[in-house]
Amino acid sequence: MTSTSTDSLIFDLDGTLWDASETCANAWTELLQDLNISEYTIDAAAIRAVSGLSVHKVFKEHFTFIPEDRRAELLEAYKPMELKYMKEFGGRLYPEVREVLQKLSESYKLFVVSNCLSGYIENFMQFHGLKDVFIDFECSGNTGQPKSENIKMIIQRNALQNPIYIGDTIWDFEAATAADIPFIYAAYGFGTVENAEQRVDHFEDLTFLLK
Repeated sequence: MTSTSTDSLIFDLDGTLWDASETCANAWTELLQDLNISEYTIDAAAIRAVSGLSVHKVFKEHFTFIPEDRRAELLEAYKPMELKYMKEFGGRLYPEVREVLQKLSESYKLFVVSNCLSGYIENFMQFHGLKDVFIDFECSGNTGQPKSENIKMIIQRNALQNPIYIGDTIWDFEAATAADIPFIYAAYGFGTVENAEQRVDHFEDLTFLLK
């Protein structure tokens, strides 16, 4: 449960702050065509279904149509493709995200931890002009670590005392639990979390933290 001692909020990105699934799907589509694997398509729904997982787990458990011996090649080719697409097209902020983040930043330290590739969070912040709202961020693309460890890393290097993690998938819930911090379920996002003690149905509902 949240308490008056909460000093910081750590956000998941995809499905929590924005939806960039269409842009990611277009980047994958172009890449598969370039590498002659165009008989398969990855649409926005497929991207949303695996949001929150590390890219290696996505390959192993979901994108099994990609030959195992080509996964490393595909990943290395996808990294610059994603950066290019994100810089140009970005993603769609959920309603009131900008306004609510500004309000929350007046009372809490704000952070982002995502299982994305390197450069993805930076592109999100740049695309929507939100760099000054967040103090720090981390991702699996930078560290090679699971989300729970990256949450712990943010907590340690910023000397956080009572953070909360906010995310939209069961994997976010499990990461927060493993990091031993409270969790708020963003029910408007991509996933389903049955056992969350707290939830918000719209991003603007997070203003309850200001009361």
